[in-house]
Amino acid sequence: MWPPERNVGPVAAFLVLIFFSCIAVPAAASVPTVIIADYQVSPSVLIPGEEGIVTVTVKNTADQATLTQSYSSDTSATTTNVAINAPIDSVTMVGKGIEVISGGYNRVGELGPGQSIPISFLIRAPKEAGVYFPEIWIRVSDAKSLKFPIPVNVNSEVLIQQRPRISIVKQLPASVVPGDDFSATVVLENNGQVSASNLRLTVNSSTSSITAKTPSTIHIAKLGPGERSTVVMEFFTDKKSPLGIRPVNLVLEFQEPDGSYQRQGETLGINIRGKARLDISQVTTDPSRIKKGDQFTLIIRIENTGTDDAKSVDARVEIPLSGTREAFVGKIEPGNDAPAPFNLQADQAGDIPYTLTISYEDDYGRDQLQQDLHLNIHSDDNLPMLIGVIVILLLAGAGAYWYFFRRKPGTGNV
Repeated sequence: MWPPERNVGPVAAFLVLIFFSCIAVPAAASVPTVIIADYQVSPSVLIPGEEGIVTVTVKNTADQATLTQSYSSDTSATTTNVAINAPIDSVTMVGKGIEVISGGYNRVGELGPGQSIPISFLIRAPKEAGVYFPEIWIRVSDAKSLKFPIPVNVNSEVLIQQRPRISIVKQLPASVVPGDDFSATVVLENNGQVSASNLRLTVNSSTSSITAKTPSTIHIAKLGPGERSTVVMEFFTDKKSPLGIRPVNLVLEFQEPDGSYQRQGETLGINIRGKARLDISQVTTDPSRIKKGDQFTLIIRIENTGTDDAKSVDARVEIPLSGTREAFVGKIEPGNDAPAPFNLQADQAGDIPYTLTISYEDDYGRDQLQQDLHLNIHSDDNLPMLIGVIVILLLAGAGAYWYFFRRKPGTGNV
């Protein structure tokens, strides 16, 4: 018989609780955060009716989102880090007394974590002098929209507080081979109208395969308006570094004239790209002992000690013997080797010098290596060997004759 009605509610609630506790519940991921990292009005003071340009730097400050899934059946949880892009639908300027000549950008695109983009607007000053505050409106999909006022001075005696603006120019190698050292140059320039002091640049590699050789924190006492400072950083990489773009994070902190601190981040994208390196692992012949007049096979094994495939590998020998002097090998993967066979005729005897040339291709283009080798071919004339054997036998017979017949009694053991 079905239980009384008053017990149905708690039982049902208990079953529902068990059902939902077995479902993975993802934690809310961080949403992209877009800010106006910098702005510039040119000229800094407009006269009434004059045209000018307002440039803003839009930046995605999000780094990563953490997605956690939990299960009631055990205490395990799965955490996944994913990059958060900021899909910008539009960036517009609302004049607020300033005439906006060109003031709208639709479907700007996505900004990756830490990335920024400059956007400019053409404006015209009104006839009345004063300080105006046109607004930059940014609409981001699935995130909060942003409104940011920009002060524009139109022939006014009001002093708008200036700020230092530090730009970072990065000079990186086109690519880095795993296991090689490399340099990265960072140029800091103050494009503002006031000085920045107590600058501190911190290097933080997000991967263990790239390690800084130089100090990870660089201090600069002061950077005046228009001044620049060049920082050269040295890194070394692990030979087992994963291929692809590896990020190295830079954090710049500096002090403004009012004593406040500003912080901005940049990313060095290091392109790790493998390179093939070929060498000779073994040289053999079939048969192993070659005589003049024999047909034989010269086998040279070629190994790839690099970090990328060696493609279209072919080998050629420059040797004063007739036969096949070129062998096509094909592709050799890292850590593997392959044979290059040459079918030759022993036209002459002696120590035969020859040159091996190996050509191959990888992501860096076509390359080759050369190596000088030697091949020993024995003579088919057995007369010297027979003479040697006869001489040895004669010497052995003379020694035996002297020992048994010519030796005086008492000079040896009985």
